[in-house]
Amino acid sequence: MNFKKFVSAAVFLSGVFAFAQTAGFNAADSIASKMVSVEGGTFKMGSLDNEKNESPVHDVKVNSFLMCATEVTQEEYEAVMGCNYSANKGKTLPVEEVSWYDAVIFCNKLSEMSGFEPVYSLGGSKNTDEWGEIPRMDASEEVKAIWSSVEADINADGYRLPTEAEWEYAAKGGNTPENSVYSGSPVITVCAWSKVNSADGITKEVGLKRANVLGLFDMSGNVWEWCYDWYGNYRYAANDNPLGESDSTVTGKKIRRGGSVKSDAVFCRNENRASSVPVLRGVDLGFRVVRSAPAAAAPEAETSDSVVSDTDDVSDGIIEDVFVDDGFSK
Repeated sequence: MNFKKFVSAAVFLSGVFAFAQTAGFNAADSIASKMVSVEGGTFKMGSLDNEKNESPVHDVKVNSFLMCATEVTQEEYEAVMGCNYSANKGKTLPVEEVSWYDAVIFCNKLSEMSGFEPVYSLGGSKNTDEWGEIPRMDASEEVKAIWSSVEADINADGYRLPTEAEWEYAAKGGNTPENSVYSGSPVITVCAWSKVNSADGITKEVGLKRANVLGLFDMSGNVWEWCYDWYGNYRYAANDNPLGESDSTVTGKKIRRGGSVKSDAVFCRNENRASSVPVLRGVDLGFRVVRSAPAAAAPEAETSDSVVSDTDDVSDGIIEDVFVDDGFSK
């Protein structure tokens, strides 16, 4: 797959508004041209061999969806949002320094630009201009509590963040799994920018490394990617298109996946789970977008010995992040 047709050469300038918009550039067209069809199916989610919060391995069913082949670029983000706070500037670099709230607002605005029904609402409104100022780390707890009630209409046809299950399913290759440690190769330097091959810790142009079997680039490395879900233990009985922890107050954190250019290899594995408060903006924290698609015929999720009901005991409550990754500054 020749990814170069999707991007232009990076131009590095300074300031919040990093670069002049490319003449005739259309973010809606750019992202639409990169959407990859991911056929639904059932897969083994999690790992028994690594961190405690990745287990047990359990069967999960996901419906078909579309996923962008790359992380959202700075050129695309600025065209939709009118600003770019990324620390490392460049049109075709992944956008970073975006909070979870920045990402969902981008999704709604992009949906409107594209003629789709927005997915996210706050206080009953899908018009993000009515939501007020996006909270930062120093926002009051009252403001943070209000914003934590953002809801998603998964049935809407607009752009959204992937669920954690969708993300892992796509990273592993969907219904044609690669059985690789990382997304696209068992060798991290082939498919990912990480601490292993980027001593400077600076983000790289999207799409330079090998894509996985679905044609998805940088699922491992480059920037961490926000997912929709609140972080919590896997709810093993909720294995049909799971949406994660339903109570925002349990951990107060949103899932991020994939590791980054600042991460050790262990963070870039397909099964690795990490999380951050949704107001966080980090120098290696970005996102990619998906859209729901009509559910394709897929095998029903099977019951296995590793699947338990919601009424069964979960040994020691919520499992916090085992490792602390660097790169988060705001």
